[in-house]
This record gives sequence, structure tokens and C-alpha cells, in this order.
Amino acid sequence: MLGCMAVATEPLNSTKAAELIRSETGRNCSRQNLEKLCRAGRLPRSCISLSPIRLDPDRLIEEYLSNTDTRQQQSEQPAAARQPRRPQPATAADPGGEDVPNYNEERALHEREKRLLAQLARQEKEGELLRREDVDQAWGRAVNLTRTKLLGVPSVAKQRIPHLDVKEVEILMGLIREALAELATGQEAA
Repeated sequence: MLGCMAVATEPLNSTKAAELIRSETGRNCSRQNLEKLCRAGRLPRSCISLSPIRLDPDRLIEEYLSNTDTRQQQSEQPAAARQPRRPQPATAADPGGEDVPNYNEERALHEREKRLLAQLARQEKEGELLRREDVDQAWGRAVNLTRTKLLGVPSVAKQRIPHLDVKEVEILMGLIREALAELATGQEAA
């Protein structure tokens, strides 16, 4: 398989090294990719010189294959034979695998959230949905109005029932205040 490597023993420039990788492995490899790998220190045994970049052909293929992404697709494969990449489960050697989110799942969640927000905005514009602050203010006004009306019952009763004396009006006022206090605390008296 690696017959070309035995013939060439002098260092190669990055262009010829990329051609060698393409012919031996079938992977797309560019001059820029090889230079980047050399500068990053990912091909320490193959990279003889950085300026100008010179590569040792005897070690290049083996080191390139061991230091590049194994999921890279070979250019000689027919399009029908290529399988879509599936997420690999985390292994003992890769304990952090659970922390890496699946792109497709995250994208689907993001799109769902956008759809829900758009739906809420539409419902609000159509009047089907109210803002929490508006509901809280309306509820507060309703509670205050009810409290005021109930506290006014004894004086209205005194006007409409003239034979009520002051003690009876005070008893009515006490009962109403007691009921309002129970409602305010949320506890029911026995």
C-alpha cells in the first residue's frame, strides 16, 4: 500500500507531501492543512523544517493518519457509500463525552423555543394572552375595590337600617375585618 514511501527518501515540500497523502490514503489533504499541522506540532516526527516546510516521507503517512480526524471521509468513496456521521456514545477513555451536546438535538431544541416564543407573541397581539404585570395590577385593583366595598357595608347598613345602634355597627365592622384578615393570610378560622 505504501510503496511510494520507500522510493522517496529526501524531504518533501508541503505541496508534494499533500499529493503523497492524497494518493496513498484517498483523503483530501491540502498544502495549507499540512502546514497548519506542522506549525501546531501535530506532525513532530514528519516535519523536518518549518521554514520552508519540509516533511519526511517515510513517516508522513503513518503520522498523518494517527494525528488527523478519523471521521474525515475519503475522497475516493462513492457518494452513495458515504454514511452520515452519528454521535458516538461516551466511553471510559472519553469521560467528557456526555458534556458535548449533540448538534442536531440542540438545534431542534433551539428551533422549538423560537417557535414557542413566536406563538406567544402572536397570542399576545391577538389578545389571547396577557402580560403578568398587567394581570397582577388588575388583580390588585380588584382586591382593593372589594376591600373598600366590604369596609363600607356597616355605614351603609346604618343608613338603610336606622334602628341599628353603634355597638351593632361595630360588631359588623369587626366581622368584616376578621373575614378580610383571614383572606389576607390565606388561613380559615375554625
